[in-house]
Amino acid sequence: MYNLLVVDDEEIAVRGIVQGIDWVSAEIANVFTAYDAAEAREIFRQHPIHIMISDIEMPNETGIDLLEWVNEHSPQTETIFLTGHADFRYAQQAIQLSSFDYLLKPIDHEQLKACVVKALGKIRQREQEEAFRKTYEYYYEQWNRQLPLLIERFWQDVFHHRLAPTPEQLEPMLALYGIELTADSPVLPILISVEEWKQDWSARDEEIMTYALKNAAGDILLRDSAGHVIQDGHGMLFALFYDPQGLGGDEPEARCREYVRKAGELLYSVVSCYIGEPAPLRELPPNIALLAEMERHNVHRTGEVFRASAFMRQPVRSAYMPNFGEWALLIENGREPELIRRIDEAFAAFTREPPDRAAMMLYISGLTYEVFQALLRRGLSPGDVYPDGGHPDVNQTMRTLAALKSWTIAFTGKARKVIAEHSEASSNTIVRVKRFVDAHLHDDLNRERIAGHVYLNPAYLSRLFRKETGMSLTDYIVDRRMEKAKEALAKTNVKISDIALSVGYANFSHFSKQFKRSTGLTPQEYRKKYQEIE
Repeated sequence: MYNLLVVDDEEIAVRGIVQGIDWVSAEIANVFTAYDAAEAREIFRQHPIHIMISDIEMPNETGIDLLEWVNEHSPQTETIFLTGHADFRYAQQAIQLSSFDYLLKPIDHEQLKACVVKALGKIRQREQEEAFRKTYEYYYEQWNRQLPLLIERFWQDVFHHRLAPTPEQLEPMLALYGIELTADSPVLPILISVEEWKQDWSARDEEIMTYALKNAAGDILLRDSAGHVIQDGHGMLFALFYDPQGLGGDEPEARCREYVRKAGELLYSVVSCYIGEPAPLRELPPNIALLAEMERHNVHRTGEVFRASAFMRQPVRSAYMPNFGEWALLIENGREPELIRRIDEAFAAFTREPPDRAAMMLYISGLTYEVFQALLRRGLSPGDVYPDGGHPDVNQTMRTLAALKSWTIAFTGKARKVIAEHSEASSNTIVRVKRFVDAHLHDDLNRERIAGHVYLNPAYLSRLFRKETGMSLTDYIVDRRMEKAKEALAKTNVKISDIALSVGYANFSHFSKQFKRSTGLTPQEYRKKYQEIE
């Protein structure tokens, strides 16, 4: 419902408009009256007025003067002028001030009501437009807030083959997210590996510090370059440069060295950077896989900068060879349709350029190596999955391309099935890690030492442990130490300082604070409460 104000210095004219028209049927809830401009302004200050019907010729101030004030203080109000004289100057001024209509007295009530209804239609349309504008602005603001997350998910989909690397798939998404690239634009990826924390962080603290490292990468690595720093679905950080040609040849490495240094000085971490090679966006997934492979195989050198150009891959590529590393990732992620498509593409290429016997042997060994690596990453023994060692009957398998393709599908399918069946089980690697931790609670345990025991890169082990157990390696060590300490406090009379040493705490104060943080009690209080010895 709406409010109407009638302004006229003639009381009879006002009464006729107020009482002579059924305003309720026109959706007018309240009709206010004023006999001059000053009284009208006071009503405007007290009530919202949607329609004003005003005489033009009034003493002291005219309706034109009043409309000038209304336009400034209540611009949403629609004004209908009434006048007893057809004076063109008034009409011209009313039009210039955007009045809704201009009617001559004496007024036909039905005509006036129709004019008001028409003005209300304009008001409703404006309200609808305003409501739409506010709704649009709200969702536009929400979109902008979510945009960094949407962009990160887009790149995750690219990395993990959830988006086909084709212009038809990529370019609409690039346009949607405002990324000024095409499928053929060169992109330079840099993998940031968090190898060690210099302090014992909880899982929550690690997430916060990883977020800090991500932001620092944007400031130090990207600086004023176009690009994004994203975290993939496995917890790895990547800096993506959208215009690598704008960087000098040594500039990425110089920025990485600065980042590694500042991460150590300011963020209590040891990180390494793995610099890829600029390549078209559509070829980004294999470049990402190569950087991840570099990190997995680096078990000795930390806090350094590495280049993909200097990395020697296993000799499993030739003019005939597909990217088996990508195939292994598809097997791990259970993406059977995409894997079959890649196999079909490879054998279509083989049909065009048939491989010789040496190339076939290279194909079999390369695929076997990458599949075995995928099984090991999942904590599975290749010998258990393939009791025959996975080696085919060479004479039969290499007899025809169809036979080689059949072996490929069966070989990869078995690995995919086993990985799927064991995806919920704790891997052998994690079991070995837990056993090692339990056997060395009294020692100086850190992620690097544990990773060395299972021959894995520390950053990779940390992500694997969190994925398999739902907790950080640091939190697990603390939990196991506190469990052992609680058992000793409850079941023995050993000095508390000796118990602290037995679970790896040379500093008694640190042990006491950690114990209270974990249990809510001091070691002394816990012993008094749970002591079982007579």
